[in-house]
Amino acid sequence: MLNNLNREIYNIGDIIFKEGDEGDGAYLIEEGMIEISVMNNGQALQVNKIGKGELFGEVALIDHQPRTATAKAIENTVLIAIQRSLVNELLEKTDPIVRHLLLVILDRYRNKRGNAQYSSISHQSSDIANKRNSIRGEATYKLTMVNDISRALNNDEFELHYQPICALTSNNVAGYEALIRWRHPTQGLVSPLDFLWVAEQTGQIREVGLWTLERACRDWPILRKTTNFDLPFVSVNMSPSQLTGESFVEEVKSIISRNGMPPTELKLELTENVIINNPEVALQLLMQLTELGSTLAIDDFGTGHSSLETLDRYPIGTLKIDRYFTSSMLASAQSGEIVNSSIQLAHSLGMDVVAEGIETEEVRRKLLELGCNFGQGWLFGRPAELKNIPR
Repeated sequence: MLNNLNREIYNIGDIIFKEGDEGDGAYLIEEGMIEISVMNNGQALQVNKIGKGELFGEVALIDHQPRTATAKAIENTVLIAIQRSLVNELLEKTDPIVRHLLLVILDRYRNKRGNAQYSSISHQSSDIANKRNSIRGEATYKLTMVNDISRALNNDEFELHYQPICALTSNNVAGYEALIRWRHPTQGLVSPLDFLWVAEQTGQIREVGLWTLERACRDWPILRKTTNFDLPFVSVNMSPSQLTGESFVEEVKSIISRNGMPPTELKLELTENVIINNPEVALQLLMQLTELGSTLAIDDFGTGHSSLETLDRYPIGTLKIDRYFTSSMLASAQSGEIVNSSIQLAHSLGMDVVAEGIETEEVRRKLLELGCNFGQGWLFGRPAELKNIPR
């Protein structure tokens, strides 16, 4: 075998790999013909001939196990080698369910070919076995979570907790942020950090998001009575996936109409990821949402790819300063300057400002001094079920 740049050149009769050799990659045939054979009762049995444009040896890219057959050049052949290292990173980024299914299919393929000894985890290196067990565990957890989320939607296991947002000038409740929780039948109250990431990856976040919006609008007439502000509001979070569907705006319209929700009292919160993933589509949909009369708030400002372009181009009405900066603004001059600059920037663009994570009166007074409009945090109240909100 000669090597020509990234090509491997084999003459007639050359062995590319033997059955039982370490599987270290795959090959694409650029020119020539390959014979694939397996040993049967001590004799080589041809099982296939493949030519230009065909891929072989690809199983080893995924399962890191020995070759299940022998590959031999039966013409002068040029191969493009595909090293496992080129594929590993893609597999790492692949959904664990997909990776798990690939491994199961490969195991069954090998067993069918009579090579069960190679597919047993007990014959693998401990690193590979541990990795496969980790993938299997993650996939099993995720599959279970997907089924549980579907059940939760059907059985009304989700609930909303509402955290007050107060006007800093008076401490009066101006509105609430709707925060989803899961009352799991066996695990109790599940934090959104433990299930929203699965819902986001599987597309279930669309249903979860619409459920959240529906419930918040349904609860608003009761919540509204607990506010003391000229223009009260309830804030509901949106995910990037919700803005990928053409029907989203119509679904929002339907929910607003069905619940008699004043659009001007609905505030839709989004992070910059919603915009970054598909900026042109996001712009069109966000414009349509504001045409309904609702306000858009950009959440966690300062922690991502925040930019003047984002604030200037998109119809944002409220800027929310992340709790990281609010909580450290009195101790860190840098955080204090970020908070001050954010408030001034938002006001210059006609936006109001909500500071998150306020826990002390000292922080509230400093934010008021800087001109911040609203505050949210434990100083004003923790998230609570509708029935537990003071009336």
